Amino acid sequence: MAASLILAFNLHSGPIQHAALTVPWKAVILVTALWLALALVVDAYDLHAAVSARGIFRVVATTVTLEAIALLAVFFVVPFELTRPTILIWVPVSGLTVLCWRLLYRRVFARAIFAGRIMLVADAETVDRVWGEVDEQMAGLYRVVGTIHPGDVDAGTRLTAVAEGREADQIVLGAEEDLPTDLFQSLVECYDRGLVVRSVADVYEELTGRLLVERLRQSWLLSLQQRGETSRVYAVFKRFVDIIAGLVGLAILAVLLPFALIAIKLDDRGPIFHRQVRVGHFGKPFEILKLRTMHVRPRQESHWTALDDVRITRVGAVLRRLHLDELPQAWNILRGEMSVVGPRPEQPRYVEELRESIPYYNTRLSVRPGLTGWAQVNYGYGSGVEGSAVKLSYDLYYIKRQSVALDLLIIARTIFAVATLKGR
Repeated sequence: MAASLILAFNLHSGPIQHAALTVPWKAVILVTALWLALALVVDAYDLHAAVSARGIFRVVATTVTLEAIALLAVFFVVPFELTRPTILIWVPVSGLTVLCWRLLYRRVFARAIFAGRIMLVADAETVDRVWGEVDEQMAGLYRVVGTIHPGDVDAGTRLTAVAEGREADQIVLGAEEDLPTDLFQSLVECYDRGLVVRSVADVYEELTGRLLVERLRQSWLLSLQQRGETSRVYAVFKRFVDIIAGLVGLAILAVLLPFALIAIKLDDRGPIFHRQVRVGHFGKPFEILKLRTMHVRPRQESHWTALDDVRITRVGAVLRRLHLDELPQAWNILRGEMSVVGPRPEQPRYVEELRESIPYYNTRLSVRPGLTGWAQVNYGYGSGVEGSAVKLSYDLYYIKRQSVALDLLIIARTIFAVATLKGR
């Protein structure tokens, strides 16, 4: 990006000022910072998408377009070193250079020869049930060079040979039962020789962004309280973001509320706000606020919201599409009942049902519920027990890895989803 800008600047502006090559440092820093921010928003650094030609074209086109718009907006507000013709030259140059680099990466660096080599120690059931989903995400990142069944008599000997011959970079252990002594000693020897020894659940977590709930053990739960990311500094930062977001949300709501009131009343007579009890932090119930998007049917038993739900009004469909119905939750955020980022709160009756059906479901209540979350930006609004189980795997991933960086990534991806009208 920086090289493209320097080239575009010298093609148009540089020779006018200096005969030699000119580097507009302020503009270079601005363009690079904008690129990094926007690239994170559109997932330009997702290595899984970087091996897809279609994904490369989509990411490059989207990011370059967004940055050109941002640069022109900045130029009109605060003119800087770059002229509009320079920006217009920079757009095709940067698009071409980044596209060529990404295609080069796909052609050369994302090939199997550069991928990490994995020796998988697992039984056939684990390979069929778990590894199949992981294998779909491995292109350009890892490749399996062999599989060793932990119950084989010569499993330890074969693993020692792998370590001595440097046949793999990582040993991925998928066995659930206690390992034979010789196999465990071979794993220790692999570690001592510099090989990385990981569990299949750890690789699953890295490649899918979810936790393998069926493989969770007590040690995982005990480690949650000791994580450095959940420090007081992080808590203060998160509350600061919540207060700022809550105030901004209420300001936007104050502007839109008169129009929403008229539209909702004309479309379907009834209250403008929808109040509903949800389960919050540590299981404490609270009343959530939303702009009403469904017909008023008090006698009808509630059920999971589905796509094209017949209960949604015409105005409600628009509000939900634009995510404007969530704005009143800014008040819940300011009150400390919710956060900007966290697992979405559910109704008490659903929580009781899901507690009985899904292991570890109650763990998602250990953090404050959020307006958006890791499950929302990766999976969406899945309903029912099956959808809730998938969402839980994402929520537990967030609880385990919650940090400033992850919160900012979720917020950025949420803003992009709202701006592009993605989602429900």
